[in-house]
Amino acid sequence: MDKINVLLADDHLMVRQGLRAMLATAPDIEVVAEAGDGLEAIEKAKEHRPHVVLMDLRMPNLDGLTATRRIKSQFASMSVIVVTIYDNDAYVVDAIRAGAGGYLLKDASKDLLLHTIRAVNSGGMLIKTSLLRKAMLDLADASGGQSSRKYVRSKARNGLTAREHAVLHLVIQGQTNKEIGGTLCISEDTAKKHVQSILSKLDVSDRTQAAVKAVRAGIVEPFSNEELQ
Repeated sequence: MDKINVLLADDHLMVRQGLRAMLATAPDIEVVAEAGDGLEAIEKAKEHRPHVVLMDLRMPNLDGLTATRRIKSQFASMSVIVVTIYDNDAYVVDAIRAGAGGYLLKDASKDLLLHTIRAVNSGGMLIKTSLLRKAMLDLADASGGQSSRKYVRSKARNGLTAREHAVLHLVIQGQTNKEIGGTLCISEDTAKKHVQSILSKLDVSDRTQAAVKAVRAGIVEPFSNEELQ
């Protein structure tokens, strides 16, 4: 069984030890390296090429958001999950903009941590629904969205087909390829091919960038009226 290789980036040794202990219980996950600051995280990412990085926000020498941006610019397929004490909408928005595919608080359960790592590694975005909604709406507003904050009307599809447009909407909601397939009654492989086509047409390298670009450009509504009630 292929394991999900994980890099732990946190300036507190006890936090890293706690995360390592939790992940050691999962047979499909392996910690391959640790870093005590953002600069070291980048170096360890280059050296070990992990599938997933668990990234603290506040660290010496280089903060986690900047480290995330640099890692994603060099290794687009590498997933980053922010693990922090800050339950703050602004930080979530910044994390999504930086390219993070997940956002967890440090008091999250082991089961949620493992689920998030697996989901993000499988191509999903896993961020608490209320925070993801707020982040996407903030991005829409920053790009000239409606003052009512309900949703951005779709103005253009950037060459996307109707099916790809539907898939993109589900990507923005954080669904994995498997979940998208179930929602649209298509196979997981077909959903994956649609996502790959979307990334190519939007000229982005990962799902988070696609979500951010789509919302900023008004290509797709971040959430429907019903989802915002």
